[in-house]
Amino acid sequence: MKELRPLTISNSVKNAPTVLLTDEMKKYFFIQLIVPYFMLAYNVYTLLFKHFKVETLEAGFFTLKGTKYLCAEGHEGIVEFSEWSDYLWNQKSGFNNLLNPELLFRILLVNLYFPLFKTRIFLNLDKKDRFIVGAYPVLQKEKGIQFEENGASELDMTHPSIIKLFKYIKEDLAKYFEEFEVLVNDEIFIALKYQVSMYPEIRNQYWEEVKKCFEEDFSSENKRKVNELFLKLR
Repeated sequence: MKELRPLTISNSVKNAPTVLLTDEMKKYFFIQLIVPYFMLAYNVYTLLFKHFKVETLEAGFFTLKGTKYLCAEGHEGIVEFSEWSDYLWNQKSGFNNLLNPELLFRILLVNLYFPLFKTRIFLNLDKKDRFIVGAYPVLQKEKGIQFEENGASELDMTHPSIIKLFKYIKEDLAKYFEEFEVLVNDEIFIALKYQVSMYPEIRNQYWEEVKKCFEEDFSSENKRKVNELFLKLR
């Protein structure tokens, strides 16, 4: 997360966030105050998506009167992904315009295996549309990361609109899943434990949540859910 140098800060208006314009003429939107439990969650979030090679939107912070504020960069042509987005791949020509359709599968796998926060998924609409995730984790109000099986994403990977997309790449999904599972390893376990340890006052509480993601029964249940997806694609 980079430090921002505000050129101007607009007053917020009803139902809209405060806008910050940097000296590089980039637009950022105010999200929230930065507090330890949120920063811990942000570090876990960015570590996970970097480890699994998923691009995130940019975040930054600025300091005002000794208080740090999180901001997310505003982009033209980026829309939030939903079950209604399937109009983009109703035809094979539309699907062919997706630069990284396999990335949606990887994002949903991260959500399935690490249900610690909600992840906003976006589509960057351009000459080649591509999937990307939000700049920051979405947490329950005034709470940090919480292990909540089936609660990390509002989008189920067996939703009809997602099934429609995955049918175009069904021959490769098993390979993508194998590649993902290889990365659920000791390296990411140790890296996550280190990130949580950076916050000694709250580390015990939040490590209890994170380590649940590596329990054997939970991993087996995740494999069952992915196999259920594969059966629906036959």
